[in-house]
Parts: sequence; structure tokens; C-alpha cells
Amino acid sequence: MSLAVAALATLVGGGTYAYAKSKKASNGTAAAAGVAGGAGAAVTAAIVGALAPFLVILGIIGVPAAGVYLYFNKNKRKALGPAPEDY
Repeated sequence: MSLAVAALATLVGGGTYAYAKSKKASNGTAAAAGVAGGAGAAVTAAIVGALAPFLVILGIIGVPAAGVYLYFNKNKRKALGPAPEDY
């Protein structure tokens, strides 16, 4: 695990612990929340870091494609019609 991921996990875990303590949680509960938050942040950062090249390519292709789709389909009927009180 890189130093940046470890630092991010530590910061998220510490912030979660501090937030739990501000809500009057016990030390054990706040510590468990901090550990879970930090571990989740580390796993998420590692997955996003590993998939970053694919996510960039998907963003380059997907964002313009979504914009074109929404531009040409903005006036199409939606799944639900108007409510009875709209008549």
C-alpha cells in the first residue's frame, strides 16, 4: 500500500473517530467506526487507483456520449405521464 493511500485512510479514520466522539459515542464505538471508515477508504482508493486508466477512457467516451444522447432525447415522453391534478 502506498504512503498516500495509508495517509488518506488515516485521515478518514481519524475524522470518523472525531465525528463519532462529537456525537457522544463511546470510545470503543468511535474507534470501531474510525477503523471501518479508514479501511473502507483504503480499499476504495486502491480500487480506484488500479482502475484509473479505464475510468479515464470511459470518461472521455462516456461524458460526450451522454451529452449527445440527452441533447437529442430531451423532448421525448418520459415513463410516467402527468399526474391527475395537472389536467
